[in-house]
Amino acid sequence: MTDRLPFSRDELGRRTVRGVAINATFLLIVESVALAQGLIVARLLGPREVGLYGIVSITATTLIALKRVGIDEAFVQQDEQDQEQEFQRAFTLELGLAVIFTLLIAIAAPVVSAAYDESRLLPLTLAVAYLPIAFALQAPLWIFFRRMDFMRQRSLQAVVPLTTFAVTVPLVIAGVGVWSLVIGAFAGNVASAILAIRVSPYRLGIRWDRATLRRYFAFSWPVFVVTVCGLLMAQGQIFVFDLDGGLEATGFVALAVALTRYADRADTVISPAIYPAVCAVRDQPPTLERLFTTAARASAIWSLAFGALFVLFAPDLVHFVLGDEWNGAVPLLQGLAASGALYYLGFSWIAFARGLNRPRPPALESVGALVVFGAVAVPLLFASGTTAYVLAMVGSSVVVLVVRTYFVRRLLPGVALGRLAARTIWPIVLAMGAVAAARLAMWGGDRDAVQAGGEVLLFVAVYLGATFTTERDLIRELRTTARPPTATPSPT
Repeated sequence: MTDRLPFSRDELGRRTVRGVAINATFLLIVESVALAQGLIVARLLGPREVGLYGIVSITATTLIALKRVGIDEAFVQQDEQDQEQEFQRAFTLELGLAVIFTLLIAIAAPVVSAAYDESRLLPLTLAVAYLPIAFALQAPLWIFFRRMDFMRQRSLQAVVPLTTFAVTVPLVIAGVGVWSLVIGAFAGNVASAILAIRVSPYRLGIRWDRATLRRYFAFSWPVFVVTVCGLLMAQGQIFVFDLDGGLEATGFVALAVALTRYADRADTVISPAIYPAVCAVRDQPPTLERLFTTAARASAIWSLAFGALFVLFAPDLVHFVLGDEWNGAVPLLQGLAASGALYYLGFSWIAFARGLNRPRPPALESVGALVVFGAVAVPLLFASGTTAYVLAMVGSSVVVLVVRTYFVRRLLPGVALGRLAARTIWPIVLAMGAVAAARLAMWGGDRDAVQAGGEVLLFVAVYLGATFTTERDLIRELRTTARPPTATPSPT
Protein backbone atom coordinates (compact mmCIF):
# COMPACT_ATOMS: atom_id res chain seq x y z
CA MET A 1 0.00 0.00 0.00
CA THR A 2 1.24 3.54 -0.77
CA ASP A 3 0.34 6.95 0.62
CA ARG A 4 -1.75 7.51 -2.50
CA LEU A 5 -3.24 4.14 -3.45
CA PRO A 6 -4.88 1.46 -1.28
CA PHE A 7 -2.59 -1.24 -2.76
CA SER A 8 1.12 -1.78 -3.33
CA ARG A 9 2.86 -0.09 -6.25
CA ASP A 10 3.68 -3.53 -7.68
CA GLU A 11 -0.03 -3.88 -8.35
CA LEU A 12 -0.22 -0.65 -10.35
CA GLY A 13 0.13 -2.14 -13.83
CA ARG A 14 -2.44 -4.87 -13.24
CA ARG A 15 -4.87 -2.42 -11.64
CA THR A 16 -4.50 -0.06 -14.60
CA VAL A 17 -5.20 -2.77 -17.18
CA ARG A 18 -8.11 -4.04 -15.10
CA GLY A 19 -9.37 -0.46 -14.92
CA VAL A 20 -9.28 -0.23 -18.70
CA ALA A 21 -11.27 -3.46 -18.93
CA ILE A 22 -13.84 -2.26 -16.40
CA ASN A 23 -14.14 1.10 -18.12
CA ALA A 24 -14.55 -0.58 -21.50
CA THR A 25 -17.26 -2.95 -20.26
CA PHE A 26 -19.34 -0.27 -18.59
CA LEU A 27 -18.90 2.24 -21.39
CA LEU A 28 -19.86 -0.36 -23.96
CA ILE A 29 -23.10 -0.96 -22.08
CA VAL A 30 -24.01 2.66 -21.40
CA GLU A 31 -22.93 3.97 -24.80
CA SER A 32 -24.91 1.24 -26.54
CA VAL A 33 -27.92 2.43 -24.56
CA ALA A 34 -27.19 6.06 -25.45
CA LEU A 35 -26.75 5.19 -29.14
CA ALA A 36 -30.01 3.23 -29.17
CA GLN A 37 -31.77 6.16 -27.52
CA GLY A 38 -30.32 8.59 -30.07
CA LEU A 39 -31.44 6.49 -33.02
CA ILE A 40 -34.94 5.91 -31.58
CA VAL A 41 -35.36 9.60 -30.81
CA ALA A 42 -34.09 10.64 -34.25
CA ARG A 43 -36.50 8.25 -35.96
CA LEU A 44 -39.58 9.27 -33.93
CA LEU A 45 -39.03 13.01 -33.46
CA GLY A 46 -37.45 14.02 -36.79
CA PRO A 47 -34.79 16.64 -37.65
CA ARG A 48 -36.58 19.76 -36.38
CA GLU A 49 -37.31 18.44 -32.88
CA VAL A 50 -33.84 16.90 -32.61
CA GLY A 51 -32.35 20.18 -33.82
CA LEU A 52 -34.34 22.06 -31.17
CA TYR A 53 -33.02 19.89 -28.35
CA GLY A 54 -29.58 19.94 -29.97
CA ILE A 55 -29.45 23.71 -29.45
CA VAL A 56 -30.50 23.32 -25.81
CA SER A 57 -28.09 20.50 -25.02
CA ILE A 58 -25.13 22.13 -26.77
CA THR A 59 -25.82 25.40 -24.93
CA ALA A 60 -26.05 23.67 -21.53
CA THR A 61 -23.20 21.20 -21.97
CA THR A 62 -20.76 23.74 -23.35
CA LEU A 63 -21.47 26.12 -20.48
CA ILE A 64 -21.12 23.23 -18.03
CA ALA A 65 -17.81 22.37 -19.69
CA LEU A 66 -16.54 25.78 -18.56
CA LYS A 67 -17.25 24.69 -15.00
CA ARG A 68 -15.20 21.53 -15.47
CA VAL A 69 -11.84 23.19 -15.02
CA GLY A 70 -10.01 20.16 -13.69
CA ILE A 71 -10.94 20.33 -10.00
CA ASP A 72 -11.44 16.56 -10.02
CA GLU A 73 -8.05 16.00 -11.70
CA ALA A 74 -6.34 18.38 -9.28
CA PHE A 75 -7.94 16.46 -6.40
CA VAL A 76 -6.57 13.19 -7.76
CA GLN A 77 -3.10 14.71 -8.13
CA GLN A 78 -2.73 16.20 -4.63
CA ASP A 79 -1.13 14.45 -1.64
CA GLU A 80 -2.64 16.24 1.37
CA GLN A 81 -2.55 14.44 4.71
CA ASP A 82 -6.27 14.74 5.57
CA GLN A 83 -8.09 13.51 2.47
CA GLU A 84 -11.59 14.10 3.81
CA GLN A 85 -10.84 17.77 4.45
CA GLU A 86 -9.17 18.08 1.04
CA PHE A 87 -12.23 16.54 -0.60
CA GLN A 88 -14.50 19.00 1.17
CA ARG A 89 -12.31 21.94 0.09
CA ALA A 90 -12.40 20.73 -3.52
CA PHE A 91 -16.16 20.08 -3.31
CA THR A 92 -16.70 23.62 -2.00
CA LEU A 93 -15.00 25.05 -5.09
CA GLU A 94 -16.97 22.74 -7.37
CA LEU A 95 -20.32 23.59 -5.76
CA GLY A 96 -19.60 27.33 -5.88
CA LEU A 97 -18.88 27.10 -9.59
CA ALA A 98 -22.02 24.99 -10.05
CA VAL A 99 -24.25 27.69 -8.55
CA ILE A 100 -22.64 30.33 -10.78
CA PHE A 101 -23.13 28.27 -13.93
CA THR A 102 -26.70 27.38 -13.05
CA LEU A 103 -27.39 31.11 -13.02
CA LEU A 104 -25.49 31.54 -16.30
CA ILE A 105 -27.61 28.91 -18.05
CA ALA A 106 -30.76 30.63 -16.77
CA ILE A 107 -29.47 33.99 -18.02
CA ALA A 108 -28.52 32.43 -21.37
CA ALA A 109 -32.01 31.00 -21.93
CA PRO A 110 -33.69 34.17 -23.30
CA VAL A 111 -30.53 35.05 -25.25
CA VAL A 112 -30.51 31.67 -26.98
CA SER A 113 -34.23 31.90 -27.68
CA ALA A 114 -33.80 35.33 -29.29
CA ALA A 115 -30.65 34.35 -31.21
CA TYR A 116 -32.39 31.39 -32.86
CA ASP A 117 -35.78 33.15 -33.04
CA GLU A 118 -37.49 30.15 -31.43
CA SER A 119 -39.75 30.73 -28.40
CA ARG A 120 -39.69 27.07 -27.30
CA LEU A 121 -35.99 27.33 -26.52
CA LEU A 122 -36.66 29.53 -23.45
CA PRO A 123 -38.48 26.98 -21.24
CA LEU A 124 -36.38 24.09 -22.53
CA THR A 125 -33.12 25.82 -21.64
CA LEU A 126 -34.41 26.91 -18.22
CA ALA A 127 -35.42 23.30 -17.56
CA VAL A 128 -31.82 22.07 -17.84
CA ALA A 129 -30.28 24.84 -15.68
CA TYR A 130 -30.09 22.43 -12.70
CA LEU A 131 -27.40 20.29 -14.40
CA PRO A 132 -24.26 21.99 -12.93
CA ILE A 133 -25.51 21.43 -9.38
CA ALA A 134 -26.48 17.83 -10.16
CA PHE A 135 -22.97 17.17 -11.47
CA ALA A 136 -21.37 18.81 -8.42
CA LEU A 137 -23.35 16.51 -6.12
CA GLN A 138 -21.77 13.55 -7.93
CA ALA A 139 -18.31 14.66 -6.66
CA PRO A 140 -17.82 11.50 -4.52
CA LEU A 141 -16.90 9.81 -7.79
CA TRP A 142 -13.56 11.65 -7.53
CA ILE A 143 -12.67 9.62 -4.44
CA PHE A 144 -13.09 6.30 -6.23
CA PHE A 145 -11.22 7.73 -9.24
CA ARG A 146 -8.22 8.65 -7.07
CA ARG A 147 -8.24 5.21 -5.43
CA MET A 148 -8.47 3.52 -8.85
CA ASP A 149 -11.69 1.84 -7.66
CA PHE A 150 -13.06 1.81 -11.19
CA MET A 151 -15.79 -0.72 -10.52
CA ARG A 152 -17.49 1.54 -7.99
CA GLN A 153 -16.90 4.66 -10.07
CA ARG A 154 -18.28 3.25 -13.30
CA SER A 155 -21.25 1.58 -11.60
CA LEU A 156 -22.36 4.94 -10.28
CA GLN A 157 -21.77 6.67 -13.61
CA ALA A 158 -23.86 4.06 -15.42
CA VAL A 159 -26.93 5.14 -13.47
CA VAL A 160 -27.31 8.33 -15.55
CA PRO A 161 -27.65 6.86 -19.07
CA LEU A 162 -29.57 3.77 -17.97
CA THR A 163 -32.16 5.75 -16.02
CA THR A 164 -32.33 8.37 -18.76
CA PHE A 165 -33.10 5.71 -21.37
CA ALA A 166 -35.69 4.01 -19.18
CA VAL A 167 -37.56 7.29 -18.76
CA THR A 168 -36.97 9.00 -22.12
CA VAL A 169 -37.94 6.30 -24.63
CA PRO A 170 -41.40 5.52 -23.16
CA LEU A 171 -42.14 9.25 -23.04
CA VAL A 172 -41.09 9.68 -26.69
CA ILE A 173 -43.30 6.77 -27.71
CA ALA A 174 -46.14 8.25 -25.66
CA GLY A 175 -45.91 11.47 -27.69
CA VAL A 176 -44.42 13.80 -25.09
CA GLY A 177 -42.06 15.11 -27.77
CA VAL A 178 -38.86 17.03 -27.10
CA TRP A 179 -39.71 17.38 -23.40
CA SER A 180 -39.19 13.63 -22.97
CA LEU A 181 -35.44 14.27 -23.44
CA VAL A 182 -35.42 16.89 -20.69
CA ILE A 183 -37.41 14.77 -18.24
CA GLY A 184 -35.29 11.67 -18.89
CA ALA A 185 -32.02 13.51 -18.28
CA PHE A 186 -33.39 14.97 -15.04
CA ALA A 187 -34.35 11.54 -13.73
CA GLY A 188 -30.94 10.08 -14.56
CA ASN A 189 -28.88 12.84 -12.95
CA VAL A 190 -30.96 13.03 -9.78
CA ALA A 191 -30.73 9.25 -9.29
CA SER A 192 -26.95 9.32 -9.76
CA ALA A 193 -26.45 12.22 -7.34
CA ILE A 194 -28.50 10.51 -4.62
CA LEU A 195 -26.56 7.26 -4.92
CA ALA A 196 -23.16 9.02 -5.02
CA ILE A 197 -23.91 10.87 -1.78
CA ARG A 198 -25.13 7.71 -0.06
CA VAL A 199 -21.99 5.65 -0.85
CA SER A 200 -19.43 8.46 -0.42
CA PRO A 201 -16.54 7.51 1.93
CA TYR A 202 -16.30 11.17 2.96
CA ARG A 203 -19.03 13.52 4.13
CA LEU A 204 -19.99 16.34 1.81
CA GLY A 205 -19.28 19.63 3.52
CA ILE A 206 -18.40 23.26 2.90
CA ARG A 207 -14.77 24.07 3.75
CA TRP A 208 -13.43 27.33 2.29
CA ASP A 209 -9.67 27.88 2.08
CA ARG A 210 -7.85 30.59 0.09
CA ALA A 211 -4.63 28.61 -0.22
CA THR A 212 -6.58 25.73 -1.77
CA LEU A 213 -8.23 28.16 -4.17
CA ARG A 214 -4.84 29.45 -5.35
CA ARG A 215 -3.45 25.93 -5.71
CA TYR A 216 -6.40 24.69 -7.73
CA PHE A 217 -6.50 27.86 -9.84
CA ALA A 218 -2.87 27.40 -10.92
CA PHE A 219 -3.81 23.96 -12.25
CA SER A 220 -7.24 24.89 -13.61
CA TRP A 221 -6.81 28.01 -15.72
CA PRO A 222 -5.18 26.16 -18.67
CA VAL A 223 -7.97 23.59 -18.42
CA PHE A 224 -10.38 26.52 -18.59
CA VAL A 225 -8.73 27.67 -21.84
CA VAL A 226 -9.28 24.20 -23.31
CA THR A 227 -12.94 24.21 -22.34
CA VAL A 228 -13.47 27.75 -23.69
CA CYS A 229 -12.07 26.66 -27.05
CA GLY A 230 -14.34 23.63 -27.01
CA LEU A 231 -17.34 25.80 -26.16
CA LEU A 232 -16.64 28.22 -28.99
CA MET A 233 -16.22 25.42 -31.51
CA ALA A 234 -19.24 23.39 -30.39
CA GLN A 235 -21.63 26.31 -30.04
CA GLY A 236 -20.16 28.06 -33.06
CA GLN A 237 -20.70 24.99 -35.20
CA ILE A 238 -24.37 24.80 -34.30
CA PHE A 239 -24.86 28.54 -34.77
CA VAL A 240 -23.17 28.82 -38.18
CA PHE A 241 -25.15 25.88 -39.53
CA ASP A 242 -28.35 27.51 -38.33
CA LEU A 243 -27.35 30.70 -40.15
CA ASP A 244 -26.41 28.80 -43.28
CA GLY A 245 -29.29 26.33 -43.53
CA GLY A 246 -31.85 26.92 -40.78
CA LEU A 247 -33.16 24.53 -38.13
CA GLU A 248 -32.99 21.51 -40.45
CA ALA A 249 -29.26 22.04 -41.02
CA THR A 250 -28.90 22.41 -37.25
CA GLY A 251 -30.52 19.01 -36.85
CA PHE A 252 -28.08 17.51 -39.35
CA VAL A 253 -25.02 18.79 -37.51
CA ALA A 254 -26.50 17.89 -34.08
CA LEU A 255 -27.00 14.30 -35.25
CA ALA A 256 -23.51 14.15 -36.77
CA VAL A 257 -21.92 15.44 -33.57
CA ALA A 258 -23.96 13.03 -31.42
CA LEU A 259 -22.95 9.97 -33.46
CA THR A 260 -19.35 10.79 -34.37
CA ARG A 261 -18.41 11.70 -30.81
CA TYR A 262 -17.93 7.97 -30.27
CA ALA A 263 -14.53 8.31 -31.95
CA ASP A 264 -13.14 9.23 -28.53
CA ARG A 265 -14.51 6.20 -26.71
CA ALA A 266 -11.20 4.31 -26.58
CA ASP A 267 -9.57 7.32 -24.98
CA THR A 268 -12.57 7.70 -22.66
CA VAL A 269 -11.81 4.16 -21.51
CA ILE A 270 -8.03 4.49 -21.32
CA SER A 271 -7.28 8.01 -20.02
CA PRO A 272 -9.32 7.72 -16.78
CA ALA A 273 -7.58 4.43 -16.03
CA ILE A 274 -4.06 5.75 -16.57
CA TYR A 275 -4.38 9.24 -15.05
CA PRO A 276 -4.14 8.11 -11.39
CA ALA A 277 -1.27 5.84 -12.42
CA VAL A 278 0.53 8.76 -14.10
CA CYS A 279 0.17 10.80 -10.91
CA ALA A 280 1.64 7.91 -8.91
CA VAL A 281 4.74 7.34 -11.14
CA ARG A 282 5.44 10.84 -12.42
CA ASP A 283 9.02 10.56 -11.15
CA GLN A 284 9.74 7.56 -13.43
CA PRO A 285 10.18 8.72 -17.10
CA PRO A 286 10.73 5.24 -18.62
CA THR A 287 7.52 3.99 -17.03
CA LEU A 288 5.62 7.04 -18.29
CA GLU A 289 6.90 6.56 -21.85
CA ARG A 290 5.96 2.89 -21.84
CA LEU A 291 2.54 3.71 -20.46
CA PHE A 292 1.92 6.40 -23.09
CA THR A 293 3.05 4.16 -25.95
CA THR A 294 0.68 1.41 -24.87
CA ALA A 295 -2.23 3.83 -24.41
CA ALA A 296 -1.70 5.60 -27.75
CA ARG A 297 -1.48 2.36 -29.74
CA ALA A 298 -4.57 0.89 -28.10
CA SER A 299 -6.60 4.08 -28.60
CA ALA A 300 -5.61 4.45 -32.27
CA ILE A 301 -6.94 0.98 -33.06
CA TRP A 302 -10.45 2.18 -32.22
CA SER A 303 -10.45 5.80 -33.40
CA LEU A 304 -9.14 5.12 -36.91
CA ALA A 305 -11.48 2.17 -37.47
CA PHE A 306 -14.45 4.21 -36.25
CA GLY A 307 -13.68 7.03 -38.67
CA ALA A 308 -13.24 4.62 -41.59
CA LEU A 309 -16.56 2.92 -40.86
CA PHE A 310 -18.44 6.21 -41.03
CA VAL A 311 -16.66 7.27 -44.21
CA LEU A 312 -17.68 4.00 -45.86
CA PHE A 313 -21.13 3.40 -44.38
CA ALA A 314 -22.69 6.73 -43.36
CA PRO A 315 -24.91 6.72 -46.51
CA ASP A 316 -26.14 3.24 -45.56
CA LEU A 317 -26.85 4.33 -41.97
CA VAL A 318 -29.04 7.13 -43.28
CA HIS A 319 -30.73 5.15 -46.03
CA PHE A 320 -31.47 1.93 -44.11
CA VAL A 321 -31.82 3.15 -40.50
CA LEU A 322 -32.58 6.86 -40.12
CA GLY A 323 -34.56 7.55 -43.26
CA ASP A 324 -34.00 9.66 -46.37
CA GLU A 325 -35.00 12.89 -44.59
CA TRP A 326 -31.51 12.74 -43.03
CA ASN A 327 -29.63 12.66 -46.36
CA GLY A 328 -28.22 16.12 -45.72
CA ALA A 329 -26.33 14.75 -42.71
CA VAL A 330 -24.22 12.28 -44.75
CA PRO A 331 -21.23 14.56 -45.55
CA LEU A 332 -21.19 15.77 -41.95
CA LEU A 333 -21.23 12.22 -40.62
CA GLN A 334 -18.35 11.26 -42.89
CA GLY A 335 -16.27 14.41 -42.45
CA LEU A 336 -16.62 14.80 -38.69
CA ALA A 337 -15.87 11.10 -38.18
CA ALA A 338 -12.68 11.39 -40.26
CA SER A 339 -11.71 14.54 -38.37
CA GLY A 340 -12.32 12.86 -35.03
CA ALA A 341 -10.31 9.78 -36.03
CA LEU A 342 -7.27 11.98 -36.60
CA TYR A 343 -7.89 14.25 -33.63
CA TYR A 344 -7.90 11.40 -31.12
CA LEU A 345 -4.54 9.95 -32.18
CA GLY A 346 -2.39 10.23 -29.08
CA PHE A 347 -5.14 12.18 -27.29
CA SER A 348 -4.21 10.56 -23.97
CA TRP A 349 -1.18 12.87 -23.88
CA ILE A 350 -3.43 15.38 -22.11
CA ALA A 351 -3.71 12.99 -19.15
CA PHE A 352 0.08 12.81 -19.01
CA ALA A 353 0.56 16.56 -19.28
CA ARG A 354 -1.90 17.22 -16.46
CA GLY A 355 -0.64 14.31 -14.37
CA LEU A 356 2.85 15.82 -14.59
CA ASN A 357 1.38 19.21 -13.58
CA ARG A 358 2.00 20.74 -17.02
CA PRO A 359 -1.51 21.67 -18.18
CA ARG A 360 -0.48 24.58 -20.42
CA PRO A 361 0.57 22.68 -23.62
CA PRO A 362 -2.91 21.14 -24.13
CA ALA A 363 -4.32 24.68 -23.90
CA LEU A 364 -2.05 25.80 -26.76
CA GLU A 365 -3.20 22.82 -28.83
CA SER A 366 -6.84 23.79 -28.33
CA VAL A 367 -6.16 27.39 -29.33
CA GLY A 368 -4.62 26.14 -32.60
CA ALA A 369 -7.74 24.08 -33.39
CA LEU A 370 -10.00 27.05 -32.64
CA VAL A 371 -8.01 29.35 -34.95
CA VAL A 372 -8.35 26.93 -37.88
CA PHE A 373 -12.07 26.48 -37.17
CA GLY A 374 -12.82 30.20 -37.08
CA ALA A 375 -10.44 31.39 -39.78
CA VAL A 376 -10.82 28.55 -42.29
CA ALA A 377 -13.75 26.16 -41.67
CA VAL A 378 -16.48 28.73 -41.00
CA PRO A 379 -15.68 30.98 -44.01
CA LEU A 380 -15.54 27.91 -46.25
CA LEU A 381 -18.99 26.79 -45.05
CA PHE A 382 -20.58 30.06 -46.15
CA ALA A 383 -18.53 30.31 -49.34
CA SER A 384 -18.52 26.70 -50.60
CA GLY A 385 -20.89 24.59 -48.50
CA THR A 386 -20.77 21.59 -46.19
CA THR A 387 -18.15 19.57 -48.08
CA ALA A 388 -15.60 22.38 -47.89
CA TYR A 389 -16.39 22.80 -44.21
CA VAL A 390 -15.73 19.16 -43.30
CA LEU A 391 -12.50 19.16 -45.33
CA ALA A 392 -11.37 22.16 -43.30
CA MET A 393 -12.24 20.33 -40.08
CA VAL A 394 -10.07 17.42 -41.20
CA GLY A 395 -7.32 19.97 -41.84
CA SER A 396 -7.85 21.32 -38.32
CA SER A 397 -7.17 17.87 -36.90
CA VAL A 398 -3.94 17.69 -38.91
CA VAL A 399 -2.83 21.02 -37.38
CA VAL A 400 -3.62 19.65 -33.93
CA LEU A 401 -1.50 16.55 -34.62
CA VAL A 402 1.48 18.67 -35.64
CA VAL A 403 1.27 20.69 -32.41
CA ARG A 404 0.69 17.54 -30.37
CA THR A 405 3.70 15.74 -31.84
CA TYR A 406 5.96 18.62 -30.80
CA PHE A 407 4.71 18.75 -27.22
CA VAL A 408 4.68 14.96 -26.76
CA ARG A 409 8.35 14.83 -27.75
CA ARG A 410 9.15 17.55 -25.19
CA LEU A 411 7.09 15.87 -22.49
CA LEU A 412 8.23 12.31 -23.21
CA PRO A 413 11.51 12.45 -25.20
CA GLY A 414 11.51 8.73 -25.92
CA VAL A 415 8.15 8.78 -27.73
CA ALA A 416 7.61 9.45 -31.46
CA LEU A 417 3.89 9.96 -31.99
CA GLY A 418 4.13 9.75 -35.78
CA ARG A 419 5.60 6.24 -35.70
CA LEU A 420 2.97 5.12 -33.23
CA ALA A 421 0.16 6.37 -35.48
CA ALA A 422 1.69 4.79 -38.60
CA ARG A 423 1.39 1.31 -37.09
CA THR A 424 -2.41 1.42 -37.35
CA ILE A 425 -2.69 2.77 -40.89
CA TRP A 426 -2.12 -0.34 -42.97
CA PRO A 427 -4.87 -2.44 -41.30
CA ILE A 428 -7.27 0.41 -42.18
CA VAL A 429 -6.03 0.42 -45.78
CA LEU A 430 -6.49 -3.35 -46.07
CA ALA A 431 -10.00 -3.27 -44.59
CA MET A 432 -11.16 -0.37 -46.76
CA GLY A 433 -9.60 -2.03 -49.80
CA ALA A 434 -11.49 -5.25 -49.08
CA VAL A 435 -14.80 -3.36 -48.91
CA ALA A 436 -14.02 -1.48 -52.12
CA ALA A 437 -13.20 -4.77 -53.89
CA ALA A 438 -16.46 -6.31 -52.67
CA ARG A 439 -18.46 -3.38 -53.98
CA LEU A 440 -16.79 -3.56 -57.38
CA ALA A 441 -17.34 -7.33 -57.57
CA MET A 442 -21.04 -7.01 -56.73
CA TRP A 443 -21.69 -3.88 -58.75
CA GLY A 444 -25.01 -4.09 -60.54
CA GLY A 445 -27.54 -1.67 -59.16
CA ASP A 446 -28.72 -0.46 -55.77
CA ARG A 447 -27.12 -2.07 -52.74
CA ASP A 448 -29.54 -3.58 -50.24
CA ALA A 449 -29.27 -3.77 -46.47
CA VAL A 450 -27.96 -7.34 -46.58
CA GLN A 451 -25.04 -6.36 -48.80
CA ALA A 452 -24.28 -3.32 -46.65
CA GLY A 453 -24.30 -5.47 -43.51
CA GLY A 454 -22.03 -7.99 -45.17
CA GLU A 455 -19.58 -5.26 -46.08
CA VAL A 456 -19.51 -4.05 -42.48
CA LEU A 457 -18.71 -7.57 -41.31
CA LEU A 458 -16.02 -7.87 -43.98
CA PHE A 459 -14.42 -4.61 -42.87
CA VAL A 460 -14.42 -5.66 -39.23
CA ALA A 461 -13.00 -9.12 -39.98
CA VAL A 462 -10.16 -7.86 -42.18
CA TYR A 463 -9.33 -5.02 -39.83
CA LEU A 464 -9.25 -7.22 -36.74
CA GLY A 465 -7.10 -9.82 -38.47
CA ALA A 466 -4.60 -7.23 -39.68
CA THR A 467 -4.58 -5.47 -36.32
CA PHE A 468 -3.92 -8.65 -34.36
CA THR A 469 -0.99 -9.30 -36.69
CA THR A 470 0.43 -5.78 -36.28
CA GLU A 471 -0.17 -5.42 -32.57
CA ARG A 472 0.68 -8.93 -31.43
CA ASP A 473 3.34 -7.64 -29.06
CA LEU A 474 0.93 -5.09 -27.58
CA ILE A 475 -1.69 -7.76 -26.94
CA ARG A 476 0.92 -10.03 -25.36
CA GLU A 477 2.08 -7.19 -23.10
CA LEU A 478 -1.46 -6.41 -21.96
CA ARG A 479 -2.18 -10.07 -21.23
CA THR A 480 1.02 -10.43 -19.25
CA THR A 481 0.33 -7.28 -17.23
CA ALA A 482 -3.27 -8.24 -16.52
CA ARG A 483 -2.34 -11.74 -15.32
CA PRO A 484 -2.34 -12.07 -11.51
CA PRO A 485 1.16 -12.47 -10.07
CA THR A 486 2.32 -16.02 -9.45
CA ALA A 487 2.47 -16.82 -5.78
CA THR A 488 5.95 -17.55 -4.47
CA PRO A 489 6.10 -20.87 -2.55
CA SER A 490 6.89 -20.53 1.11
CA PRO A 491 10.22 -22.05 2.20
CA THR A 492 9.83 -25.28 4.10
